[in-house]
Formats: sequence, C-alpha cells, structure tokens
Amino acid sequence: MIEEISAGAARETCAALLRAGTALAERPAADVVAVLAAAASRWRDPVDPARQEGERALAAHHGVPRAAIARVLDAGFETWTAEALLGRVRLDLGDERALDDFVAVGSGRRMAVGPRLAVVIASRGVPTTPVGDAIDLLSVKASVWLKPAAGADDLAFRFARTVRELDPGIGAAIEVSSWPRESSVGAQVFESAEIVVATGRDETLAELGGVVGAGVRLVVHGPRLSAAIVTREALAADPDACVAALADDVAFAGQAGCLSPVVAWIEGPPGERLVESVHRACEERWPAPARTANEPAQRAAWSEWSSLARIEQAAGVAGAPVGGAESGWSVQWRDHAEPPAPPPAPRILVLAPVGDVEEAVRLCAAARGIVAAIGVAGPAPRVASLARSLARAGVERIAPLGRMQRPPADWRRDGRSPIADLVRWVDFDA
Repeated sequence: MIEEISAGAARETCAALLRAGTALAERPAADVVAVLAAAASRWRDPVDPARQEGERALAAHHGVPRAAIARVLDAGFETWTAEALLGRVRLDLGDERALDDFVAVGSGRRMAVGPRLAVVIASRGVPTTPVGDAIDLLSVKASVWLKPAAGADDLAFRFARTVRELDPGIGAAIEVSSWPRESSVGAQVFESAEIVVATGRDETLAELGGVVGAGVRLVVHGPRLSAAIVTREALAADPDACVAALADDVAFAGQAGCLSPVVAWIEGPPGERLVESVHRACEERWPAPARTANEPAQRAAWSEWSSLARIEQAAGVAGAPVGGAESGWSVQWRDHAEPPAPPPAPRILVLAPVGDVEEAVRLCAAARGIVAAIGVAGPAPRVASLARSLARAGVERIAPLGRMQRPPADWRRDGRSPIADLVRWVDFDA
C-alpha cells in the first residue's frame, strides 16, 4: 500500500535521503550494482518469498491471474544482472570507476558524479518501469525518491524493501511514497532534488516543468507508441507463430507500456483472418476484467471507439471488431493502414494491410518522434535491410516480434543513454 506523506515527514525524509546519498557516494560503483543485481535476482526466482508475495498482490491489483503477472516480472527482471548493469555503465561512461574517482578519459581526467537526490515521477503502466528508473539512478550512486502514479501497484515499494533487506545502507537511499497533488510537499521535495526523472503525458510533463525549479535538471519520457510488422514470408511459413508472437507483445501488462503495439501491419493476404485468433491469444495472456468494471472515463472512451468502429464497418472500410464491452480486448481489421495513433483506451489493437514493408516505413516516418519500437516477423536479411530504413524514419528500436517487451539492460529508451543522462562530468586539469 503506497501511503501519502505529510509536509513534516517530507522534510525529514529528504534530509535522510541526502545523508544516505552522501554515504552511497563513498561506495564503489561495482558494489552498488552488485546489490541491485542481487535484489533483481530474488525477483527472478519464482519460489522466492518476496516474488511470490508480489505476484499475489499484483495479480489482485490488476485483476488478472498470477501467471500473467509472472510473465511481466520475468521479462522485467531478466536483464538486470550484475554483468549487464555494470556493462552499460562502462558503455555510457567509458569506465565504471569514473563514478568513484577521476579516471583518464580522452586527453584529460574526468569523474562522473550522480545527483545527491533524484526524484522519479512515475506513470501508470508496466509495473517494472519505475523499478528500472530507480535502478538507473542508484547505479550512479544517487539517492532516489520515487513517487508512484495514483492507483499504481506497489512493485517499486516491494523492490525497495528487498534492497533494504540485502543492504540497509543502499536501502536507506530509496524512498517510495506519494504526496497529494496540490500540496506543498512536492515543492519541498523538488527543492532538495538535483534531477527529476518523469514519465507521463505531454500535458503532465509540461505542468511539471513549471513546478520544478530552474536549478533542477528535468529528464522526461513522454508518450510513445509501438507497432508490429508481419512479413508475407513469416505469415506463409507459420501463421500460428506470428499470432503468438504478436499477442506476446501486445498483451504484455495489458498493453499498458510504450512497447506494446497498437497496430500490426500485415504484408499480403490473408491478414484479416488473423483477427479472431489474435483476440483469443491476447485474452489468454492478459485476461483483463471486462470493460464494464473499468474506470468511467475508460468505459466512455471505449463506447465512443465502438460507435466509430460500427460506422467504419457500415462504410465498408473496416471489419467488425472482435470483442466488445463484455470483453477485455478488442481487435479490428481495417482496410487501409495508417500511422500508429494512441488508442482511446487500453487493450485495443488494429490490424491493417500493407502492400510491402516500405509502406510501413513511410507510416512510421509520418509519426516521427513517437515510435518507440517496431517488432518485425520476417526473414533475417529482409529485417536487416528494413531496420536501416526504420531507423532513418525515426524509430527508436527494432526487435524480433515476440521480443519487444524484453529490451536489453542498455536499451536506449527514447533514443537516449540510460546512464549518461543522469550524471554530470567534472574535469580535473592536473
């Protein structure tokens, strides 16, 4: 249960985090990363008590079976090993020891210094995303105050507790709690911070930019969308495998994250025949509650989309949506492919035809700046050639279909470095 914190408690918490951050800065970076990796290892272990308790709690929160949550946790924690976490620090900073002391970099000596206190403003989405933000910052020896989104699950709180059990010193450098939206607590916390990492909608991030002080660095992760491409070769070779791979990526965490496709472009016939099987596969992977049990705004958005879908069907430009108000998922075939666009509510997928994959490239270019990932099912030579075109069209990541939700630890989220954005460099002219 994530609690809201009072103004008095916020001052004390900031002071405690700053003290913990000072102590953390003296720890070798390799040791800090080893503790974070050990905590992630516990969450990869299906029989670990913390993992089992977390599965039960998250399954109840999201209203899905534990198996659906287990798939999310497996994918989220699998890459956070000591080797991977230390490797990305080396990749981004040249030498992990640069976080500990001045090291030779180029023609001089430099040291990378993490913020004394970082604030993470999380959004509702994939449960492991805020955990990743905290790991990023702790990896550069920053203390972290993570503010979960309203109504979010408590995985970040549970992971912080695991870190605290393994290493009380590092555990003292992470706080997971919230504060009322219009209270003075937020301003107090931001005043103590050196950096704020925020994920959310454009309007939320713009509002945050007006609240955070001029001396605080703001790193934002705005809205992103993803799409899938199924080539004619993949569809001809094994249509069932294409459906399974597409559903693995679409239905992950209920299509809550930026890496879940909102549209799948099918190269060649018979793409419209996939609608029912894709719908069934998504329901199997994330059997979400019926829409009638969801928030009123989401019900209203679904109702509006359903009405539009019926109009498109009557006009002969789209098929009937599979799924409805009683179903957790809706999949629709449309006769004309369009650039990826945000669905009005989660768990809606559009399938559409493309004459060739280059048409998909043009659709991505039309949405330049918002396409987080493209999952491709197809033969390796075609995919390699397509990847270059997609990169030039503004796509930030290209992955095999079915692996979109398992990016490596050094994934360039939003096309940026996960570590270098968080530190400041200090030059030492000896």
